[in-house]
Amino acid sequence: MASNTTLITYYITKNVRDENTGLLAAAFIAIVPGYISRSVAGSYDNEGVAIFALILTFAMFINSVNTGSLFWTLLTCLSYFYMVSAWGGYVFIINLIPLYTFVQLLSRRYSNRLYVAYTAFYSLGTLLSMQIPFVGFQPVRSSEHVAAAGVFILLQLYSFSLFMRSHIPKHFTRLIILLVLSSLAVGAVVIAALTATGYISPWNGRFYSLFDPTYAQKHIPIISSVSEHQPTTWSTFLFDLHALALLFPAGMFFLFRDLTDASLFIILYGMT
Repeated sequence: MASNTTLITYYITKNVRDENTGLLAAAFIAIVPGYISRSVAGSYDNEGVAIFALILTFAMFINSVNTGSLFWTLLTCLSYFYMVSAWGGYVFIINLIPLYTFVQLLSRRYSNRLYVAYTAFYSLGTLLSMQIPFVGFQPVRSSEHVAAAGVFILLQLYSFSLFMRSHIPKHFTRLIILLVLSSLAVGAVVIAALTATGYISPWNGRFYSLFDPTYAQKHIPIISSVSEHQPTTWSTFLFDLHALALLFPAGMFFLFRDLTDASLFIILYGMT
């Protein structure tokens, strides 16, 4: 599985940049200590499968955004389904892709390709993930999935506003903006009400620990007792990432210099 991860890393990097960069990325992930520790033969861990599924999902989604093809979106959904069945860390995917879509909207990089890619992914991917027993109805009842649903609704409203703006007189533009903002306000109130009534479960302790490293120690000792939930030291970054910790800023520079839809996704992936 680790060799498959190397191949898909080459593929995604080649699509974002070029073949030479893809070869470098594949070489780096093949020797990085952090991934070797999770994929060594005879020491199986969920991450050994999940990292491959994670990068595969991102590679398929980038192709989907670049082409606007439902074929690539279908492959994205199947990869996401594989990820959900392998590891609970699938929540990272269902939050990173909406974040990317939201940033695209804010930076005025909206396109029909993005609309097709995200709308189809969220609809089919959510249905597929709900087939996994331990997930069930969490995609519609968990706060960890609210962002994905919110961006889905926002994308529909934004696309609808663009459609209406091109078919009605300009003096109705303010009315369209008012309707969109009103819809967003109503949606926020509905989500808040569902959370208050308990239909949507609140954020768990792991989420709060991201913003307050001492939260688990104070409120949920069992979470803080797990080493991977402890605040990471700089020496750990250097030990797990080796040279990549020093090369990361250079990679971000080149991605920002030649900014595309694909490179923006990798930037957000790296920052999160």
